[in-house]
Amino acid sequence: SRWKTWVRLHKNWFGSSVPVMPLTVHSLAAVIAQLKEGQYHAAADYVSTAKSIHLRRYEWTTTLARQHTVCLRSALRGVGPSKQCGEVELAVFTTAARRLEHDASIPFGLHFTAVIGFFFMLREVELSLMLFESVTLNMVTLTVTILLSASKNDPTALSVTRYWGCVCDEAAEPDAMACPFHAAVAQKRALTERFGGAVYGEGFTFAPTADGGVVTKAVMVRSVQHVAAEAGLETKDEQGRPIITGHVFRISGTRHMIRVGVSVPPIMV
Repeated sequence: SRWKTWVRLHKNWFGSSVPVMPLTVHSLAAVIAQLKEGQYHAAADYVSTAKSIHLRRYEWTTTLARQHTVCLRSALRGVGPSKQCGEVELAVFTTAARRLEHDASIPFGLHFTAVIGFFFMLREVELSLMLFESVTLNMVTLTVTILLSASKNDPTALSVTRYWGCVCDEAAEPDAMACPFHAAVAQKRALTERFGGAVYGEGFTFAPTADGGVVTKAVMVRSVQHVAAEAGLETKDEQGRPIITGHVFRISGTRHMIRVGVSVPPIMV
């Protein structure tokens, strides 16, 4: 949280002997300087959080107000908007991921699960923690239904249901690397063939590691960057910052939906 970051930066500068509260002109300058050094685009939000906690017990003096303004203006000078995650087109991603399907460092079946990530516009942690049992197939209506977390902060709070039907041009020619339903069918089949009855055990995920373990957020991010590099795409900008991040499925999926003609309201759900 922002407050934890503020406390960490305060102790980084002053040590544990100097209390974080009340705020002083010196502590404001020290912490905001570190936010500036770290190029925090939301520095104002961190300061606002600290100020709110300060006001619970102490007065906000004119001296603090001026220090706040001066330091924050310095921290934000020259800082542009944060760079959004780059896009990778669906066909490009799945083709590259297919070439890496035997690479044990990336999630099992990523060329299939990425399709789910694109169509359901998932965060990397949502895909990595999605359970096998949370993905339901209807072989009559050709639909895949997934159970998602209602909270970003609690992946286990599963209460949101989303579904997609088959989008293949020809029903007789299913494309598991472009259709969410057939991607789910292919992934469930591959998991069952690889891990047998273990897939029905409690906590088994839909996009596990090569040995059936849970994929961490960091591993998922590294994996999508690996796939992007395999596809011949730049993964870092001129300042060395990552272009492809864990939001690649949300960003690319949204643009994919727009390109294929999905109206905006369903995308916003």
